[in-house]
Amino acid sequence: MIKRIGPIWNLVDDSWLPCVYEDGHYREIPLRELFHDAPRIRSFSGDIPQQSVTLLRLVLAIMYRAYALRYGEDLDRRDLRELWDYVWKRGRFDEDGTIDEYLDRFHDRFYLIHSDRPFYQVPGLTYATGKDMDSVGEMVADVPKPEKFLFSMRSSKSLDHLDFAQASRWLIFLQAFDTAGIKSPVEGNTHINKGKVYAPKGAVGTGWLGAIGTVNVEGENMFRTLMTNWCLYDTNSDARLFGAPGDLPPWESDEPPTTDLTMRTSITGPVNAMTLQSRRVRLVPDDDGTCIIGLVNCYGDIVTASDTDDVETMTAWRSSPQQQQKLGLSTIPLMPVTHNASRALWRGLASILEIADDGVDRRPTVVRWVEELQDEEILKEDEHVLSLVSIHAQGMTYGTQSSVYETGIDDAVTLDTAFFRKDYPAIRTMTKIVSDTDDAVRALANYVQNLRAVAGDKSSGGVAQSAAEQVREETYGRLDMLFRDRIAGFTPDKDVESYGNAWRDEIHATLVGIGHAYLSDTDVSMFGERDTGRMGTMSVARARQLFYGALRKALKRQ
Repeated sequence: MIKRIGPIWNLVDDSWLPCVYEDGHYREIPLRELFHDAPRIRSFSGDIPQQSVTLLRLVLAIMYRAYALRYGEDLDRRDLRELWDYVWKRGRFDEDGTIDEYLDRFHDRFYLIHSDRPFYQVPGLTYATGKDMDSVGEMVADVPKPEKFLFSMRSSKSLDHLDFAQASRWLIFLQAFDTAGIKSPVEGNTHINKGKVYAPKGAVGTGWLGAIGTVNVEGENMFRTLMTNWCLYDTNSDARLFGAPGDLPPWESDEPPTTDLTMRTSITGPVNAMTLQSRRVRLVPDDDGTCIIGLVNCYGDIVTASDTDDVETMTAWRSSPQQQQKLGLSTIPLMPVTHNASRALWRGLASILEIADDGVDRRPTVVRWVEELQDEEILKEDEHVLSLVSIHAQGMTYGTQSSVYETGIDDAVTLDTAFFRKDYPAIRTMTKIVSDTDDAVRALANYVQNLRAVAGDKSSGGVAQSAAEQVREETYGRLDMLFRDRIAGFTPDKDVESYGNAWRDEIHATLVGIGHAYLSDTDVSMFGERDTGRMGTMSVARARQLFYGALRKALKRQ
């Protein structure tokens, strides 16, 4: 029998949001204080970096609903621009009491421990198998399985409980990024297969954010970050973002979520996407109600990722003929562009900033929104200081049928807001340089393989392949700061052609230098020759000639 404890720990009043202020000091603060202090807060700083985007989305959901209830849900685009401009010009959220009134109205729905309406949970949820609960370690992403603790920096004894602040953050993370795989059935679940519960085929088995490549826009403080990600309408669609019909967070629902898995046919709007209850969860407190000692967790609201571009604002999109065939659809669906954990964010900016070759705008809504604010002259450089911002990408990758966390993704690129305008000529120049650099690095890797062939290694594998891969990785590491600095410095006052040519020259010099250093440090004979078959007789001189030629071709240099 579940002991009735609560209400305990209210997210509106108790300190749990991990914030770094502009002066560098760290504090955990309540939701209400976050909105009051937003102009003085630099960013979130969670238990792991990927918590930040989940907290940002929760706060944005509150903003959508608070202002919709205060100013009405049926505002037209002109009214929405005026509302955004009204809040932006004041530079803070607490001036008219909109947020405070909303938090007061739904205050009782933000208790972490509550007998009837616990935040982001299902009251009374129990396992159908007789198991009382899982360890709290099951909701902490950087905790390995018990047999792997030998290789963890954590102590296994440190996770027999979580304080309420930690549990609040990990609960929100769990709903957004939880792993897929086999789940233990809970009472009321009707999708049990041989005593186990699986995610439906073709649906998102992880939390919603595990299926997309989240990107958000970061300003110099939390107020500007929240505002630039508060997209009030989508220029690509007639679908509503602000005040979308039925687009409610779970705490506004009259009833708590059902205990059963629910296969959803759609997401109702950005608030629903940002607060999607992908899991049925109940946190278990200790007998004294002082901490969380376990949890009950199973599948909840399950959705498909295709064609959700009209409600999900924080990811880029791609056409997927493969998904059309797999799902038997009559049209080609749009799928989220996910991040590649092995590549720096600047190598994937094309999908975020550039219009596709077919002319369709599949950029994230947050990017198009900043463009709209500039087009409508709401954001003017002479009136509002918003020149350099960051695109921040976060996510998790999964292994073994998405049942375990593999690695986390956390990267940001600083650039001028002009990059959010699809007609900014520097975008094409920058993405072309990135693409050409991939060809140039490939030329360097081939050079290394050819040198190893001269040394007697087989160029198709073994030592030669390993050496080429190592040089490739080291080269991108060397280029990383160059690209970040060049992108940040590509401002509208620069001549696009000359700036791009200077950038290419720096890349060329870097790769030539790496090639020279490798040759100097290797055991390759300057006068040796080897018959490599398809490539003919290879020598150092010929390898160098091929490298320089390929490098000039890739980087468009004379």
